[in-house]
Amino acid sequence: MKRSTVRTVEDILRDYPQIDKYIETREQELRYSSRAADENTGGGRAQNKEINPTLATLITIDEDRRINALKRQRAIVEDCLDEVGTDTETIIGELYFKKHPKYTLVGLVDNNVISVGKARAYELKNAFIDECAKGLGLYDIA
Repeated sequence: MKRSTVRTVEDILRDYPQIDKYIETREQELRYSSRAADENTGGGRAQNKEINPTLATLITIDEDRRINALKRQRAIVEDCLDEVGTDTETIIGELYFKKHPKYTLVGLVDNNVISVGKARAYELKNAFIDECAKGLGLYDIA
C-alpha cells in the first residue's frame, strides 16, 4: 500500500474522536450563518424570499457535503472497529485515538498490554488500515 494512502487513513483515524464535534460545529455554521445585509434600500418586492427558513436550513444540513463526508468516515471506522478483536482495538485506540499516547506499538507488546508479538501486532495494525482504506474507497494503483 502506498505511504500516502496509509497516511490519509491514519489522519482520518486521528480525527475520529473529534468527528462528532466537527459535525456539530458545521451544523451550527449552517444554522446560524451570517447573511449579508440587504443593500436594496429602495422599494419593491422580494422575488426570492424564503417561505420557510427552518425547512431550508434542514435541507442545507442534510445535503452538506462536509457533514456527509464526516458521517461516512465515522461509520466506516466504526464498522472496521466492530469487525476486529480486542488486541487490534487496543492498538488502534492507543496509537490513533489518544491525544497523548502512552505506548508505541512495540511498547504495547513489551509491556504485555496486548497478547501478541511484534510481527503480529504490525500485521493487525496494517490489516485494519487496509480495511479502512477499502471502506473509504482509497485504492492503490500498483
